[in-house]
Amino acid sequence: MVPTVPSLRIWPQVVMALLVAPLNFAVWTLGDGRPALRPVFYLLCGVQLVLGVWGVVNGVKQAARKGSNDTQKLSGIMGALLGVMAAIGAPIGALLGFAAYNFTGGGGWGRPLRVRGRQLHPELKAGADWTEGERPSTRGLDEATCRALEGLWLHDAQKEHASVPAFSRISWLLAAVGAPASLLAWSHRAAMEEIEHAQKCFALAAGYGGRSFTVEPMAELLLGGLNDVKDPLVTLAVESLKDGCLLEDFNADIAAKCASVCEEPVTKKVLEQIAREERSHADFSWALIAWLLETHGQRVGPALDRALDALHTVARPTTANAEKQKLVELADQLALRRHGRITDAEWQACWDARVRSTRARASGTRVRPAA
Repeated sequence: MVPTVPSLRIWPQVVMALLVAPLNFAVWTLGDGRPALRPVFYLLCGVQLVLGVWGVVNGVKQAARKGSNDTQKLSGIMGALLGVMAAIGAPIGALLGFAAYNFTGGGGWGRPLRVRGRQLHPELKAGADWTEGERPSTRGLDEATCRALEGLWLHDAQKEHASVPAFSRISWLLAAVGAPASLLAWSHRAAMEEIEHAQKCFALAAGYGGRSFTVEPMAELLLGGLNDVKDPLVTLAVESLKDGCLLEDFNADIAAKCASVCEEPVTKKVLEQIAREERSHADFSWALIAWLLETHGQRVGPALDRALDALHTVARPTTANAEKQKLVELADQLALRRHGRITDAEWQACWDARVRSTRARASGTRVRPAA
């Protein structure tokens, strides 16, 4: 008797469901800086769910079918189990993606704080110990616009606060690799400037909202951030290119553009200070890269080349995350502009120009050390 060939009907949809998962992860990553891709992310979650359920149904049918041999039954059970994994993963991924899109990201000045690859900033609570600075005038603003400006400046304050431990981490790594005193002094000075930025952002938010906020403890900082660095020299080089040379120069571009259209004197003064000092933080990153290439070029050069080639994949910051965007949509758009808020289309134009500028400058400063 010729052996029966096991039926593999269930596998195409199960395999497709499992392949959708990494594809959707890539779309989710790109969608963090490209809102137009977010519907594609949710659509792929739906496709994964349908394919997973389809695989479960067909797998159960095959396992329970009369006349199926042991191999066919095992094939059906395995297909059903993989289908369950794909089906369960789809809604979980959608929920996590929704949370990331709506409650993280968005605009904000300062250097990103990352712990184990995840960008962090502190949560807020009522309090005034981080509020220091002049308050803006709210004359002529309606309540919706005040609420939007309060929310945007609070978000900026959270990002500025997160930049303080971000620079502290850089200082720690600089000491670990024997960097010169001038770079450590510059890093500490940048952290002090970020403290002042955060205080002034909290003050602007208090002026627009009529209430003060402070930060919750950041227990995540005790979980890691230094002990997971494999090569501190490469980490400093690559992060300096992306987070410093690109993002902080972009922050300075945006702050300068916002200051140029701002008509409220207190807010304008803060924006001008942020623009000036964020530019200095970008200069610090360029100086750090120059030192690394001069002293450890063979070690960091290839990693910098790879980071430069992938510079276009860095997610663009947006004017606001989805949560704050709802406040923005209810506000008077002209009034927002008079108080130093520009459109996301203007952010996109600044981003495109900054990516080109960063790439050109980095390409011109790369050092090919002798073997």
